[in-house]
Amino acid sequence: MTAPTSAPVHEEPPGDDPEPKAPVRRILPARLLSPARQDVLFGAWRAAEPALLLFLVVRAAGMSIIMLLSPGTPGYALHRLAVHWDAAWYLDVAMHGYDHAIRPWLPGVPLQSTNLAFFPIFPWMIRTVHTLLPFVPWGGASMLTACLCAVGAAWGIFAAVNARYGDKVATAAVVLWGIAPVAAVETAGYSESAFTMMAAWTLYAVVSRRWLLAGVMSVLAGLTRPTGVAVAAAVMLTGAMELWVRLRERGVRWTLPNRLGFLDRLPWFDGADVREVTPAREPDLWRVVVAIVVAPLGWFGFVAWTGVRLHTWDAYFKIQKLWHSEFDFGKSTAHDFKHLFTTANPVGLYYPVVAGILIAAAVLFFTTIAQRQPLPFVVFTFVIMVISFGDTAYFGSRARFLLPAFPLLIPIAAGLVRVRTRATLIAALIAGTLCSGLYGAYMLLYSPTAP
Repeated sequence: MTAPTSAPVHEEPPGDDPEPKAPVRRILPARLLSPARQDVLFGAWRAAEPALLLFLVVRAAGMSIIMLLSPGTPGYALHRLAVHWDAAWYLDVAMHGYDHAIRPWLPGVPLQSTNLAFFPIFPWMIRTVHTLLPFVPWGGASMLTACLCAVGAAWGIFAAVNARYGDKVATAAVVLWGIAPVAAVETAGYSESAFTMMAAWTLYAVVSRRWLLAGVMSVLAGLTRPTGVAVAAAVMLTGAMELWVRLRERGVRWTLPNRLGFLDRLPWFDGADVREVTPAREPDLWRVVVAIVVAPLGWFGFVAWTGVRLHTWDAYFKIQKLWHSEFDFGKSTAHDFKHLFTTANPVGLYYPVVAGILIAAAVLFFTTIAQRQPLPFVVFTFVIMVISFGDTAYFGSRARFLLPAFPLLIPIAAGLVRVRTRATLIAALIAGTLCSGLYGAYMLLYSPTAP
């Protein structure tokens, strides 16, 4: 008897046809988005649904804690979140547009100011929401815009992390972002959610090698917050890395081989990041070049526009100086740390909390390097940290500056997914949500300084 040359074919019983797959719902006309792309978009949404649901749960819990601890009614707490501190300036831009000059000194106002310090994308979003929903007051439009951007940011974080680390780590990263110590500003009238959304989708486009999308999203990020330079740097440096690797693989002769040869020995220039994603068709090099060129145009465009507005080339930097925002290479941060640890005078709760966040961020950043995160993640996080540590802004605001740096959460997320006891994970989630909500209530309702 001879052995069979092939595996036996399994025959389905008569009448038992395979169950057909449910058709994907398409909500957009084919002329706006092809059915194939709608299928991809809907599939991406379905993959992110568990993470987004958990994010909504923890943010709803955090907001509930803030309203419970309100010194007035829950409506008072929501009003504070919508119009207090920087939120009032974004509303001012949305309602009245930008100033034509720096505002004069006013009695009782500690500084000379202007709303030209605030980048335009978030106010434009608020104005759009209010135009579409005119029955919603301006403060409600601000809160609604921030909440929608927070969901978009959570989806972008999931997409970016999932592209390299899988859905479990991505889900954990989204939840951690939702219970960060300063997560309360994600659903307040601040631009952090809008910027994180732009940054996360830019980084997703870069790691998936969708270069034209990366360039467009980087421009939008640069029009959202001053830290848009971090997104532009991530796109430009990663694009340069891809150009170097692919031209080297093609055998292109360099004119300065002796000076640039050291790049081949750098961890991220060995081609591993480029080959991590292998699309059906290699992106054309011109797409990479276009992304590199357009990435910083949003930030530079707004800075140039403020110069035209105020008729001086350095207008933006003068405006930032009025807001006590300059780069001093960390001198102010060091002074605040010294004040915290060398004085017996009482300090606000934000002092030890922000100090702990900054120390943890530094440790996590070196962990991301040791674990060799993708180059755009590392560059983006590095520039965000340089700004957060090196700016002369209020000490209490430094933790908020770090909020968009979601790659710092990946080492913690990767550790959480290895925890086998579900009770431990649930306990950690509840504790994190409670602490985030408590500090959020203090930060937005009781703190003497801006968050």
